[in-house]
Amino acid sequence: MDTYAKKLPITELIPDLDSYMVSMGYSESTVGNFRKAWRALKNHALRNGIEYLTKDAAYGLLKEHYNIDPLELHLGEYHSLIRRAMMLLLEYQISGCISGGIQRSVYVIPPQFEDICDQYLLYLKNDKMLKDTSIKNHKKSLAQALCFFAGHGITNLSDIDTEAMNLYLVSFAGLSKSYISNMINILKRFFEFAMREKPDMPPISFPSVSVYKDRKIPEYYSAEEIKLILAAIDRANPLGKRDYAMILLAAKYGMRIGDIRQLKLSEIDFVGNTINIVQQKTCKPLTQPLLPDVGWALIDYLQYGRPKSESPFVFLRLVTPYEKLGDNDFVNIT
Repeated sequence: MDTYAKKLPITELIPDLDSYMVSMGYSESTVGNFRKAWRALKNHALRNGIEYLTKDAAYGLLKEHYNIDPLELHLGEYHSLIRRAMMLLLEYQISGCISGGIQRSVYVIPPQFEDICDQYLLYLKNDKMLKDTSIKNHKKSLAQALCFFAGHGITNLSDIDTEAMNLYLVSFAGLSKSYISNMINILKRFFEFAMREKPDMPPISFPSVSVYKDRKIPEYYSAEEIKLILAAIDRANPLGKRDYAMILLAAKYGMRIGDIRQLKLSEIDFVGNTINIVQQKTCKPLTQPLLPDVGWALIDYLQYGRPKSESPFVFLRLVTPYEKLGDNDFVNIT
């Protein structure tokens, strides 16, 4: 138990975390939902003679009692909450705090790290030309990590070494590989920047995470599969006409969903047979030839499927108000 910040038996660890979360401002309803899972874990531990929490014990309960795969990417709301309850206990035992315990609307960087973080976020905006949404994601991830280090008494960025970083990464036990990989990449880039700005920074080793191993969704669709997908769309109605054109843009050009949602009428040149966009993610201009099947699909949608609207965007919702698709919309959204 020497590697744990909280050397407490499960029967003491649970109420200790409970009190900690209440002091952090978690609502009674949220903590109440977690308590049900913790009570089941305590009973499971007592029945099996388990005194201290281990990853095996937590994972065992998730699998045996709740039929939850700890590494499953697509859990429902209830099962996600149960898994989160177990991961919170593991994280609290290992680190003595909850790195993700930050209000979602405000991501606060600890004061001792503010200057270097402000420099880095400005670098992402001006040099890397990242979008505001990407910068916000970086800030959130940095805030979570740096709050963890601040909670462990670290007041200087130069005092964060590989050992401290590994302790933080261990707190992600049970989260998806894609989440862990994304967090590692964000931290790695930040510390590379920090080492350029602060020569006294020690080098930090970051583990590599294979995101594609045991992946449950295909990395790409074959040409035959794309044909089947397109053939399954009912193009006799406005929804089908819109979905068909959107999927065709993704299949033919590899366009990102954000670029498809943001596509404007002015960016389609039917005379010159080109599509001219500025990519959202990279801010780089891109010109593609307007392929015949894509052109006819767009014309079919614009003439017979798109609602009458003054909106400059190509793809609109099909119910009033006729606005462009939102950030969470793709196809089959009305």
